[in-house]
Amino acid sequence: MSRRYRGTVLCSKPVRLLFRLRSTRTRGTTMSHVVKRDGYGTLPDQNVSTRKGNLVTDQSALRLRSDIPVEETWDLSQMFADDTAWTAAAEAAPAEIESVAAYRGTLSNGPAAIRSALDAYYGLQEKLGKLIVFAALRKDEDQTNPEGLARFDKAIQISVLAGEKLSWVTPELVALSSEQMATAIASEECLPYRFQLEDIERGRAHVRSEEVETVLAQLSEVLGAPGDAMSALDNADIDYGTVTDEDGNEIHLTKGRYAVIQEGRDREVRAAASEAFHKPYLGHTYTFASLFANNVKGDVAGARIRGHESARAAALFANNIPVSVYDTLVQTVREQATPVVGRYLDLRKRALGLDELRSYDTRVPLAPESKVTYSFQQGVDIVLDGLGALGEQYVSDLRDGFGSRWVDVHETKGKRSGAYSWGAYGAPPVMLMNWNGTLNDVFTLAHEAGHSMHSFYAEGTQPIQYAGYSIFLAEIASTVNEVLLNWHLLGQTDDPVQRFALLNRFADTWLGTVSRQTLFAEFEQITHEMVEQGGALVPDALSELYGELYATYNPGVEIDEGITITWARIPHFYNAFYVYQYATGMSSAINLAAAVRDEGEPARKRYLEMLAAGGSDYPMNVLKRAGVDLETAAPIERGVAEFDAVITEMEALADQGVLEQAAAQLAAN
Repeated sequence: MSRRYRGTVLCSKPVRLLFRLRSTRTRGTTMSHVVKRDGYGTLPDQNVSTRKGNLVTDQSALRLRSDIPVEETWDLSQMFADDTAWTAAAEAAPAEIESVAAYRGTLSNGPAAIRSALDAYYGLQEKLGKLIVFAALRKDEDQTNPEGLARFDKAIQISVLAGEKLSWVTPELVALSSEQMATAIASEECLPYRFQLEDIERGRAHVRSEEVETVLAQLSEVLGAPGDAMSALDNADIDYGTVTDEDGNEIHLTKGRYAVIQEGRDREVRAAASEAFHKPYLGHTYTFASLFANNVKGDVAGARIRGHESARAAALFANNIPVSVYDTLVQTVREQATPVVGRYLDLRKRALGLDELRSYDTRVPLAPESKVTYSFQQGVDIVLDGLGALGEQYVSDLRDGFGSRWVDVHETKGKRSGAYSWGAYGAPPVMLMNWNGTLNDVFTLAHEAGHSMHSFYAEGTQPIQYAGYSIFLAEIASTVNEVLLNWHLLGQTDDPVQRFALLNRFADTWLGTVSRQTLFAEFEQITHEMVEQGGALVPDALSELYGELYATYNPGVEIDEGITITWARIPHFYNAFYVYQYATGMSSAINLAAAVRDEGEPARKRYLEMLAAGGSDYPMNVLKRAGVDLETAAPIERGVAEFDAVITEMEALADQGVLEQAAAQLAAN
């Protein structure tokens, strides 16, 4: 998980760029988590462990933050020396916002005026980025601390003020004539902003009159109502009731606890939890269908108003992604990956000793991972060793980051759960961890380090306006690290059960990140096309469609109501045509990891240049220069081939008796 996007002021809701020269999210733009890669849009509940048999963390047993050595906490001093310095900056912020707002009405005066306004805006953005990120990070240290909560509330107020006072910038640039924009783009004064101005010009055909744009802006919250209502219903109103866990304890079911139970060994418990979990969605099918249908209608209407060919084309336009990338992903995964997925699911059924496979059987680990526990320093050493293929410079810079307190290591009372990477331009990135010493923690550290190093190189190379990177690129660096670490650990073990467990980890990650997200992407595409063609999204049609797609992407799994109603509980469907980027991201990461491993220095150089590019070009161009062209099927095919190789080895190990050894170890645990 990552909160790595930078460079923009925050609001109390997931926000748009205040200065939306490009429709990309940059580090620092949102206070919401990036959704877990399991594809279901759920995050662990606060204080819920992902380890079997520990569904609730006892907060009273946790250490206080004051008990943690300072070297094992993050260093935020390059944002602000202390809370007093933050308070002084917060008090000065309203006047600074007003000083930038004073540039309103000047952008038509020529390139020099544009340069002055944008310089002032980005200077303010750097200050406010630090102000808001610092407050958020301090809050996450202890979410029960009233001073931290008050500081964060103040930061949100400043963010909202900035949003209100600076919302004129993009409309005023858009209002420039084509001739005025061409003059600005060609000028020396606007050279630092040329790419952004060119991107505005690219979108001119889809900008409407001032009157229409005003109406659209006023309707934005209305059009977001279905998503807000779905979130309220899904996260606040729905109650999953109680279930009995593997130890016979009655527990109140939540999203996080459901995820833990689905990895448990007791099939009856998994089945009962699945039934209880899906029952509320089945009971509110018509409500969820109405919300989803109206959200799709809003997407379609918005695309038509702006003159886009389709809702999908409108969504991909922001990052200049050809629709062929989307089509190629769906076609390649459908045709080439699903047979391999079928083999893996057959192996899973064999490993679990089942006659039929249900959806609640698809997340159970097939072999126990190492029971060895690692100190944080041991985890750091494993990660640095595992990333050796990225070269001495990368490893040295990351080692320095670990040594410079980039990581807030330990779980403490009141601390936010999970893990993320975040930061503000002009200060080093930081990572939140809740270290328990498991192998999963080691992989999580490698993942978040990938995000942090992406930001470290981008911000060390680019000015603030180009330091942020889009979600299309954001998950690549983190996944490259995970892939390289997995390969490294495979090369270090002779234990067949541990090897099988590492392969199982990769297989499940690929299945959740590529196959499942592509299923979601095709569902989004078809449902939007249905509305564009005058069709109706009624509950039965949605459930039938989802069931058919699930059967295609997961051959051999028995279809039941829990599967067919899944469309109702995916929050990403209210941010349409987003999830495909998880699939393209992991596919790209596999290609890049293989290149640095097999080609060496030339591939490393291309990869580090990709990280350093930030948002200075469209993401497809950045990725092409690194050696991955998603306009062809080759990168997706290479990812499928890696998945195929993993399943082939797992099958061979199973034939050698590893499943029996793994089952014995799991039973002993």
